[in-house]
Parts: sequence; C-alpha cells; structure tokens
Amino acid sequence: MDYDIVFLDRVELTPASRQALEEVGTVRTVPVTAQEDLLTAVRDAHAIVYQLFPDRLTRQVLERCRRLKVIGRIGIGMDQVDLAAATGRGVTVVNAAGAQAAAVADHAMALMLCLARNVVASHTALRAGDRSPPWQFMGLEMGGKTLGIVGFGAIGRRLAQRAFGFGMAVRACDPYVSPDAIEEAGATPGSLAEVLAGSDFVSLHVPLTDETRHLIGARELAAMRSTAYLINTARGPIIDETSLVAALRDGAIAGAGLDVYEEEPLAAGNPLLALDQVVLTPHIAGWAVEAQVRTQESVVKDVARVLRGETPVSPVSGGGGPATLASGSPTGVRHRPGAQRAALQPLLPYQEWDESGLPHPSSTHTFGAVPGLRQIIETEGPVTTDRAYRVYIRGSGSTRVTRQARTKLDHAVNRLLDQKQVHIDELGIPGDGETQRVLRTPGSLGVVVREIGNRDLYEVPLNEVVALMEGRLEQIPRASHEELMRYVLDTYGWKRLTDKARTYLTTAIRLMYED
Repeated sequence: MDYDIVFLDRVELTPASRQALEEVGTVRTVPVTAQEDLLTAVRDAHAIVYQLFPDRLTRQVLERCRRLKVIGRIGIGMDQVDLAAATGRGVTVVNAAGAQAAAVADHAMALMLCLARNVVASHTALRAGDRSPPWQFMGLEMGGKTLGIVGFGAIGRRLAQRAFGFGMAVRACDPYVSPDAIEEAGATPGSLAEVLAGSDFVSLHVPLTDETRHLIGARELAAMRSTAYLINTARGPIIDETSLVAALRDGAIAGAGLDVYEEEPLAAGNPLLALDQVVLTPHIAGWAVEAQVRTQESVVKDVARVLRGETPVSPVSGGGGPATLASGSPTGVRHRPGAQRAALQPLLPYQEWDESGLPHPSSTHTFGAVPGLRQIIETEGPVTTDRAYRVYIRGSGSTRVTRQARTKLDHAVNRLLDQKQVHIDELGIPGDGETQRVLRTPGSLGVVVREIGNRDLYEVPLNEVVALMEGRLEQIPRASHEELMRYVLDTYGWKRLTDKARTYLTTAIRLMYED
C-alpha cells in the first residue's frame, strides 16, 4: 500500500531517511501555519512527521484524522502531541530518545565553560574595540569545582562523564534513579536541596511535566551559592524565569547559561537579554550534525516500521495497547522454534536478596564469598561482576563495594573459575576500549549484548533486550512477563518499571514470541 506521509515542516532528509520512507509511501511536505491548514493537511494522512512544527496535535485534530497510524517527532520532547488521545485512537507515537544526549551534554558543558572563563563577555568586548586588561575577564578553573546534575538520565550521565574529565566532583538528584546507580556512575546522590546548596554549577536535565514545571523557583534559587551558575538545556518552564531574573539582578547567584526559555523564540524585550552575567543560545543544544542525522534516521525508520506493521524501536506510546499473546506456554505465549527448555528453577527476585542476605562466614572473605557468588550466578543468570558484587555486599548487610571488598570478591570469582563453576564472557564497551566481565554458569547461553550495566534503558537496542529475556527463559521457563521485565531492569541498573519502560519491554516480549 502506498501510504500518505505528511511532513508538517521542511526537513532536509538524508538519503537513508528518504529511501526508508519512499519504500512504504509517498512523502509530501505541507508547512502548517494555521490550525485550519493543519486539519486539511493531516485528514487523510497515514503518518505525520514533524521537527520544529510550532502548533499542537490536539485531541480535536487527531479525531479528524481518518487513517492515521503513526506520528513521528524528529526530536525528543513530545509537548505538541496529546499522547493520551493518540493512544486512545490506536496511533503509535515515536521519537528519538537518547539520540541527542551526547550533543546536549556537550552544549551544557560549553555553557559552563563560557561562564567560568567569561568567553562571551571578552569576545564581545574585543569585537567592540575594548582592549581592557586581562584581569577584567578573570575566570575560574573547572578542576575542584562541584557540578550538581538535576535529572540523571542519558544526558545527565554523559554530562557527568565530561565533568569528571575536567576534574570536577559531581552531585546528582533524580527520584527515579536509585542512589546506588548514581554512585556507580561516580556521582554523589542527594536531594534537590542538597544538590542546589552544595554545587558550583547546577545543570537541569529533566523532562517538562506537571511535576517539574517551575521546579526551580525563588526558594530554590535562594538555596544556591551566591557564586554558583545555573545551566538549563532541558525545557524553559522548568525554571521560573521571573524569579531567575530577580536572582541574577540581586546577585543571589553568579550567572546562568540558558538554551531554553519559558516562551520561545526569546522575545526582543525579554529582561534576560539585558543581563551581563548570562550566556544565551537559541535552543540549539541538540543541533549537532551527528545528532541530527541520528535523530532523523531513527524516527523515520520507526515510522516506516509502523506503516509496515512492524514494532518500532523507540515508541513513546503504543497504538495497539497491551500485547495480544498466544496461549500454550506457561507464560501465555509461544516460544520461537528451537528454543531449548531448562529444568524449572525457583526465581529469587532481586529485592529478596536485600532482605534475606547470603551465606557469608565473613562478608568479604574470599572463601566465604565463593558460595554466595555462585548462588547469585545460578539464580540471576548472566550477570556482570559489578552487579554480582553489589548483590553480595547488600546481602551481607553493607551498602558499598569498597576497594578491599572488590579485591577479595575478584579472588572469589577467580576461584570459581578455577573450579569450573563459572564461565566468563568478556563484553566490549563501544568506544571505550574496555570490557566488562559477565558471569554465567557453564553451559548456559552466552549473552549477546554489547554492554551491560549503567545504561539508559531506552538506549538499549531491542535485540539486546530480547536476547536477555530469551536467556532468562532458558533458565526459568515459567518466568512471568513481570519477572522478565524486572530481570532486564535489574541487568541495566534500573529500579523502577515506568509506563514507558513497560511499553518498551512489552515490545521486546512481542518480538521474542513472534512466530
């Protein structure tokens, strides 16, 4: 079928993007400037794609769409789509979660450097003919300073990596990321109040929701150090702009680096433009060549997948509702042909390790650790050494894997290896030249993933998730959907099954059980 694919703004398609779309339909661009034009443009469309479209796809608009199957946002934020209405009408919505994370982290770091070293002020003075002595543009070194990150997802973690390279300490707060996961990334977890009060730079990386609107207001700005800088590359309304202007004028904080604003584009009379201690950019954090190509191709290929009746890789909301799975197996689905059956083993959920503890004559003694680590590997299935160590240490009543404990646990793993009670897979980490050790019982399936550990769940390719689930079912044939989902979350260092995560993992389950 030749599907009608409508772009609501002009987008320069890469050859790969154009080919992916033209294989399934006809592409037409209808730049929309009024709601009436929008209704006319999309009434018969099978797919709607946009990048900088300024209007909203409201419930009223979606109800007028007679054949719509998919909406694709070439970007991250989904502020312009009524997601509940789309889901209710069976329309799949896709974006490019994670595709711009590196670019946005780079830009946040750039704003911090511009503020610390007075780059913009000195450039402006020089261009104007001002030959002021260098001391008038005295700056700060980044080394030894503390960066506070509010929102420790894909972008926040990448920014932390960049900050470490400058010798900075990092504090982070995120109610949806466990303190352990934050610590494992090298940062110090804390509350919002603690991060604001203890940081020289504070960078915001949270989505715009009812919960985060005006997250940073007068009270929060007053809690920051008078020498601190505030960075926002997320969404403008996360900051109460009026309060920010007042704080800057009063010297409550030293300055701000902003890429987003409460109203965009930034109006000519906005008071931020009159302040010297700010660096302003026009919502360009994600506009790096590589990021934009990655974003565009990810979204249009997902749009094509949906039109072909396939499962998208990066869904924001699914149009088909919960998976309709076939009966005939303990989990209510049919396995792929050739799937082997292992003997039924009891499933011991990760949460129970914390409560029941593990056998340990001495929690960090090499010989005491051997049976505990073996039990973890037998129960959990393929598991990284880092995760096995965390589970063991918690079970022994402690909270952190110290350097001494890690050394002794390494010896315990080597002893298991010598006794042929464990098999180790070395998995490479792309771009880092490093490897992670994955422990599994001899004879169990190898783990075909590029990297396990502290990754944003939505950056994990679905084939990796499917491989993990299939490996788990080889060990626990009667594992339920919830148990499979929890296993994947645990493997990747997640602790919370959000609606988005459930949708993503349900997609993996569908793929796993397709005939």
